Amino acid sequence: MTGHLGTEVPIRETDIRALASMCPSLQGARAINYLRLRGLLEAQPPSDPCITRARHHACAISHQAFAAAMHTFIDVLLGHGSTPSRARSPKTVENYVVAVLPTLEAWNIEGLTDPREITKKHIEDALDPLHGDQARRLHTSLRSLFRALKRERLVFRDPARNVSLTSSRSLPASLPADRIAGLLDRLGDDPRDRLMVALVAIHALLPGQLAHLLRTDLDRSKGLLRLRRPGRLDHFIYLDALTLRLATAWELQRHRRWPDSSNPHLFVTRNTAVDDSGPPISADPFKRLGLPAGVLRVDRIYDEARHSADPLRLMELFGLSNLSATRYVLSAHPDKKNGPIAP
Repeated sequence: MTGHLGTEVPIRETDIRALASMCPSLQGARAINYLRLRGLLEAQPPSDPCITRARHHACAISHQAFAAAMHTFIDVLLGHGSTPSRARSPKTVENYVVAVLPTLEAWNIEGLTDPREITKKHIEDALDPLHGDQARRLHTSLRSLFRALKRERLVFRDPARNVSLTSSRSLPASLPADRIAGLLDRLGDDPRDRLMVALVAIHALLPGQLAHLLRTDLDRSKGLLRLRRPGRLDHFIYLDALTLRLATAWELQRHRRWPDSSNPHLFVTRNTAVDDSGPPISADPFKRLGLPAGVLRVDRIYDEARHSADPLRLMELFGLSNLSATRYVLSAHPDKKNGPIAP
């Protein structure tokens, strides 16, 4: 790049990314990070890949009225509607768009050309053949879509408002003891993977929370970990001695391997550490264990509910809602009744 373009003017980031996309062996992220640190980079405006994909899906809709409605839906989810609102995460925006896209195309094939033509019957017919998570995903997305269009006055009435979905939700259950024994030992000496598993197995963090933890969220001097929850109060976790030792070992290894890393996230890989755009980690040590992180988290909360039988303690330790904490206690203690507290 410098041989052809010289170093008199900054090199455009878009050119580097375009060049790196032509060959997997080209380390575009490392080059961008190197040039930025030396003032030789003309940075491109930040963009989120999830939002880019969501916009691409909206543009691919065959009928213009549905495409325009989908772009308005994305604007509202991002908090850019006519009425200010809390912005959803980029991944949530993409998931909503992907969920409703096949239904919009099916309505278009049926001859419907405008969102104002959609009725409650159309939505019920779209949900009828679906079951389980697939039905809940589409139901939630359609309700959010028409609520946004109603706010922006693109439809006269919300056809999804009174559509209900009956579904059963299984109670939490514990894992067999032999499946969770020696989890950390099976990971070897990798401090990053050991810390990730400890945060889930001991403190019941969600997989998405692991990926988006920032280095500033960890206060090793006080033994505190801050969980940011958009739209809610932050939740603070008091780390035990084992987790704190693992966190210290990971910080030392990270500083030794990537001392110039500008990625603000707590967990990084050899690729994300040198990417100055700061992407979250995508590595998953739980696949090596053959045990999903969500299942391990449920087991940890269930075990605490079995020993304490106190919903308030579950809310304090794990940041659960009142309803979720009660469900865990009732699952761990079937003899307890969900009724008034006896004096």
